Amino acid sequence: MRPAPPGRVERGPDRRFAADAAAHRRDVPRHCPQCGAPPALATEFWEGSARRFYCWCSACGWTGEITPTGATAVGHEPEH
Repeated sequence: MRPAPPGRVERGPDRRFAADAAAHRRDVPRHCPQCGAPPALATEFWEGSARRFYCWCSACGWTGEITPTGATAVGHEPEH
């Protein structure tokens, strides 16, 4: 790590974002939904209050958005 330029104070990580960083580490997708390989890219962004991860898998080429659902997965079943 290079020293800070003259006149600039060296600071550690901003503590205001510690909870966001912890949530990112907890929720980031660890596997491609198509092939199961680790994603090569998982970038988090927000749309309103919804958190989303834009992901790309270098193993199969899949790209897409993954939205965390929290502790419970909500889905639907087709009519039988």
